[in-house]
Amino acid sequence: MESFLHVLKDTEKKLGRQLQEREIEFLQWVYDRYTEEEQQKENICLS
Repeated sequence: MESFLHVLKDTEKKLGRQLQEREIEFLQWVYDRYTEEEQQKENICLS
């Protein structure tokens, strides 16, 4: 799984600019949700 920092830098590179604070907060929220869902999927597969 990619780290948040990698996702942030990759997003900035694709956009060609630095993200604003609100955008970083949103990206962090999306990343957190994604990691939570992936963990839940892993737990289901292990059951």
